[in-house]
This record gives sequence, structure tokens and C-alpha cells, in this order.
Amino acid sequence: MYCRVVPLTRTPPGVEVFDYRIPKDLEISSGDLIVVPFRKNPMPALVLSTMQNSPFASKAQDVISRYGDIRFPLSIVEMLSYVASTTFTSKPAVIKAWLRNLPKRLPEASEHSSRKTVKKSKPSVTAFWALDHEAKLVERAKLALAKGERVLVLTPWKARIERLLSAIGQGLPYSSDLNDGDAFRAWSGFYRGETKLLVSTRLGGWLSPLADLVLLDEPENDDYKQDELAPRYDARKIAIWSAEHAGTIVEAHGLTPPLHSDEDAPEIEVDLLVVFRHPQGRGSIPMVQGEALNTLRDHEGPRIIVHPIKGDIARLTCRDCGKTVICPNCDFTLSADKDRAVCRRCGYKGDLSLQCSSCGGYDLGKSLPGIDRLKSAWKKYEDEVDVEWRSVSNADFEKALPENACVLLTDASLIGGGAEDVRRMEKLAVTFRRLARDVHEAKGLLIVQTEEHQAGFWVSILTTDGFKAFRERERATRLTFGYPPAKRLIKVIVETEDEKLLNPIKQLAEIRGPYPIPYRAKSRKSRYIWHILPKTNTVSRELLDALTILSKQALIDLDPIAFLR
Repeated sequence: MYCRVVPLTRTPPGVEVFDYRIPKDLEISSGDLIVVPFRKNPMPALVLSTMQNSPFASKAQDVISRYGDIRFPLSIVEMLSYVASTTFTSKPAVIKAWLRNLPKRLPEASEHSSRKTVKKSKPSVTAFWALDHEAKLVERAKLALAKGERVLVLTPWKARIERLLSAIGQGLPYSSDLNDGDAFRAWSGFYRGETKLLVSTRLGGWLSPLADLVLLDEPENDDYKQDELAPRYDARKIAIWSAEHAGTIVEAHGLTPPLHSDEDAPEIEVDLLVVFRHPQGRGSIPMVQGEALNTLRDHEGPRIIVHPIKGDIARLTCRDCGKTVICPNCDFTLSADKDRAVCRRCGYKGDLSLQCSSCGGYDLGKSLPGIDRLKSAWKKYEDEVDVEWRSVSNADFEKALPENACVLLTDASLIGGGAEDVRRMEKLAVTFRRLARDVHEAKGLLIVQTEEHQAGFWVSILTTDGFKAFRERERATRLTFGYPPAKRLIKVIVETEDEKLLNPIKQLAEIRGPYPIPYRAKSRKSRYIWHILPKTNTVSRELLDALTILSKQALIDLDPIAFLR
């Protein structure tokens, strides 16, 4: 007997599986984790199938042993093929991303394994949108755990893991922060049924077939998608696949329905003060209008200022001629962080320029001030008024707001992070509603500084009807320009502008581009983005085959969350 396996190592697409001979004293089946000799070293591997013979029988080496008694259900084997094919990544690279490095010392076999029995049933995927969605998720998890079910909670950010574990009162964390041993103990305990609850980031999506119930926390946030490194999978889609193929119940609990949904967004009633930004209305603190400053001074509870710009100033720009200081590595505009020049794009750090290279001017501070400069000004002019400073990072957003807090958002238009123009308003809506919900729960006051033409947006986006109107406008815009969710879009990233590379696809879909990727480090090759728009919103087998061939020379994303980056 022989077995076909996927080794736990990264390989290029096309280098997928290897055959090994099964010794007579070993019982091996599909889904088993085993140890095989690979390039002269023992290596864990996942068994895809067993066979009576192999075309490589004369060269096949013997399987060394099983890896503990771990035998995954066939649904995980099938899911591995699904993710590899839809991310155009090799199966070994996918399994390596999921399992990372297994302990070299084999775990002892457990006599009391409690593996999930997969029941083929009608797919169950349900979404719930509410102000108290987190409390409802926690309540649902506790109810399932009381019934003895295995529960997997997926959340978009590491910062929420401990918070959810504490609220539920049991379970283990599972994220990339864990060392290899702790990560193995977490997922293997869940596999065996010894651990009934795991709370994980997108890393844990592959465990969905092992769960009886998967709870998606704030599914409207795109951090479920692995968007930079291969494999570019989306944990939300993996959970849905598990519902369809492994009988897992999947529930989404969030605040703001996505654009493709027709469900109502819950209304957020928050004490809101909208302050127009005006040059004549500035106080003694940069970026803080006089009205907002006076409100902060008069507030008798905790005060928090949320400022989206890091460091000292946003960009090094000459006040005399307007020339910006460019990163020597990637041509992005440099920022100031204390006494260093930093690039927010590629991470470059260098000496801070003292003089404009164009006109010789010595004032390179014509830019929005960063949080460090605001702190310095506050200490100088308002030191007797206690203030907590926060950025727009997920870690800061996840900090609980104190009761009766007065929260000042210095520039509402920047809270969406680095979202490109296509999705900018969508990101702003989701993030602002999240902040307003937190202030509402704290029974506090939210002060929003904004340009006058955007004032109505912040007010209306918090209402059910206002969000519905926004969603309809955004959908119409996406339909006009052919962007998701109105139109299926596939992103192809290549190192050439030559359209001939896409000739096999021209008969199957519309092609747009190329769009150069800006701010690439000069040590790296230029890259270009092409957009592939299928004739229908589904990807045909013929188109998928053509894309698979193209993936040998390109990065391909079937469901991108960033269209032009």
C-alpha cells in the first residue's frame, strides 16, 4: 500500500504531493498526520489518499510513523484542496500556513479522543446585526458550550481575543502570537474535544470543520482576509465553505451589514457634537477647534482625544515652495517621528531633513501635525486638564471607554486607515459606527471635527434610514464603475505591462489595466495590477483553468478587498 501526502513545507504551485510506501505494521488513512523522510529529514505530512500502487513505487520511501493519533476528517482534506485552488497556492504552502511548525517530539496518543462526527445537513449561515452584538455572541457561545458543543469564535483582531475569552469565561486563544508548542496544544486540544472553545483570528478558520458552531465576530471588517501574503484566503469564506460541506453551523454577529446585504443597520443613538473645521476656529492646540477645546475643558468626566496621525507630522513639506520630502527607498512622502524621518509605506528610517532641497527653505512643517506634536502642545497650554490620547489602531479602538467619557475625534475623514478611494467611504462608515457605538455604551459624548460638506454624512450614517441611503448610493457608484459588489472583479498582479500575457483570458472576460503599483521599494521590481471582470459574477471552470496557468507568472486574488493596491 502507498499513500499520497502533502508535506508540511512551502513549495511552489505545481509541486504539490509526494508518494510514500506504507509499512505493514502501520494503519494509515486519508486525513492522518504522519511523519515521512523528506530531503533526508523527518517531516510531518498530511495524507490525502491511500493507493494499491504508485507510479513512483520504485523510488518510494517508507512512512516513518503516525504523528500521534491525529486523523482529520475528510472535510479538512477537501477544504485544503479548495483553498489551494482558489488562492492559486500549493497545498503544502496552505497546510504550512495553517499548522506552522509542529513539535518535533511526537504527542502521546489519546485514548479518549472526541472527534466531531461530520453530519451532512442543509447549510446554516445566519447573520445578526445589533448594537449589543458582542453580548449576543457571548450568550450564544455559552449556550452552545452548555450543550457540550465545540465552539470556534473567529474575530478580526488579536486585541479582541482576551476580551471575548474573559466574557465567555472559558476556552483558549489561538493566534500567530502563540509559540509553536502553545499553538499546537490549542488546536489539537480542540480537535480532540478536550478544549471546547477556541477564540482565534483568521488563522483559526481552517478549524471550522471541527466545530459544531462557528461564531464570526464583526464580519464587516476585512481583517478576516489575508491580503498581503500567500495564501490569500478569507476566513469568512472558509467558515461558509464548512457550513456547506461539513455541516457546521455558522453565525455572524456584527454592527454594520456589508454593502451586498439588504439587512437594516441598527440605529446608534449617541450624544454627538459636530464641529466644523475652520482656520479661524482653531484653539491653542493644533488640530483642535476652539469649540471642541472648550467642550473638553468643561467636561467633568474622563476625556479622550483620538488622533489618526502618527509621529510628529504627517508629511515633510516645505512651507515656502510646497515641495515634499520623498523616501529614497520607495518615493512615498516622508513623515517626522521625533528626530527621525520615517516612511509609513516601506518602513524606511533616516536623518530628518533640515532644509528643502528645492528652495533652500528651513521650515518643513507644512503638514497636518501628528499625535506627538499635539501631546507637546497640550502639555504646554492645557497641562492642568487630564486627557488620554489614542490612535486609530485596532488595539486602541478595543480599549474600553470609561463611563461618561468625552471623546474628541480630531479628523473623522482619516479614521478609515489607508483605504483606497474606491472603498474609502465604506471603510469610514464601518469604523465611525463602531466608535459611536462604543461612546453610546459608555454613555459619553462624541465630538467629531469635520469639513462642513461632510457633516451630514456622520449624522446620517448612524441612522437605519441614513445608512440604507448611503448603501444605495455606494452600490450605484460601484455599478457605474464596475466594482464589487456590483460586479465580480479578479485582481492580477504581474511584473509586466505587456497585455499579451493575458491573451488566453480575453475571450472569457473583460480586462482593465495596467495600473502601476505606486511606492514600490527601488530594490524591488515594478508591479502592475490588471482587473479581470468575468462575463457573469461566477468564475467559470474555463476561466479558472486559464487563471491557474497564469498564476505561474502572477499573483491572483479572486476576491480582493483592495482593488488598486
